[in-house]
Amino acid sequence: CVFEVSFLEQVSDLVDDKSSEIVLYGSSSRSMDAVSAAEKLRRAGYENVSILSGGLETWRASGYELDGDHPDMADPETLLQLDDGTYTVDIDQSLIEWSGRNPNTKHYGTVGLTRGQVEVNSSNISGVFEIDMNSIDNTNLKGDELHSVLISHLKSDDFFFIAMFPQATLTINKGLPVRKPYLSAPNYRFDATLEIRGVKAELPFEATVTKTEEGGLAAEAHFDIDRTQWEVIYGSTR
Repeated sequence: CVFEVSFLEQVSDLVDDKSSEIVLYGSSSRSMDAVSAAEKLRRAGYENVSILSGGLETWRASGYELDGDHPDMADPETLLQLDDGTYTVDIDQSLIEWSGRNPNTKHYGTVGLTRGQVEVNSSNISGVFEIDMNSIDNTNLKGDELHSVLISHLKSDDFFFIAMFPQATLTINKGLPVRKPYLSAPNYRFDATLEIRGVKAELPFEATVTKTEEGGLAAEAHFDIDRTQWEVIYGSTR
């Protein structure tokens, strides 16, 4: 595997003559594994390196057999297929990481979940996540006397008014797979509603969803929000 740190050492153990013919194969024409391997090997002085055009996907489509220890093992180019059912969020394994910024500074930290549940029905994902705003914490000021000042400010009515609104809610109204939901890229598009300080606003985003070995789901998403849409106006002209 080209993405292992010991890749060049592994190849050296297999091929002691750098003029030997080496044929590299990836999972498909979309993946970069064989291309990356060829670049590394050529930089390392290997003189006769080729790439199997189309990778294993084209090899299979051409009717050729595969051999090896795990010829049918799923790879990053496998399409996601979800099982119908109800999934309860593991709050101990789930986390929201936040970053707040303006032209002069940046702070980042975490906030936890109270509970959550999603349902999968014919590939459509819906559900609700309840966010514990009292758990909001800052990471970059740990050990600084300003750490507690920032947390208190975030909890105040200047920002999230946690005394009045201790919980935020993310409701997944609809989540559908993209046309080709590969495991190694954002494969779902969600229409969601985020409620903060009692104010609701629409929040569309993409996420990468995978299945765990235990039969559960794992998901990751990244998105920006404009806090003024939830009436968090502090320091803003909007």
